[in-house]
Amino acid sequence: MGNTNDKFLVEFGKRLQKLREAKGLSTREFAYKADISHSSVGRLEAGQTNPSLTTLIKIAEALDVDLNTLGN
Repeated sequence: MGNTNDKFLVEFGKRLQKLREAKGLSTREFAYKADISHSSVGRLEAGQTNPSLTTLIKIAEALDVDLNTLGN
């Protein structure tokens, strides 16, 4: 992982995991609440996939945060 996009995805994944855990949600509970697949949650948290805007909105709503919180 050398480029800026890869680094951003890894940092996003770490932030997502921390936010999810702070809400006391397992990956399965979070996936259900966000209406995304459990495997997608794993790939997102591992920094292996780039979420679409629709997915980011679902994540923010499931975590009850605004989109800025996900990016910072």
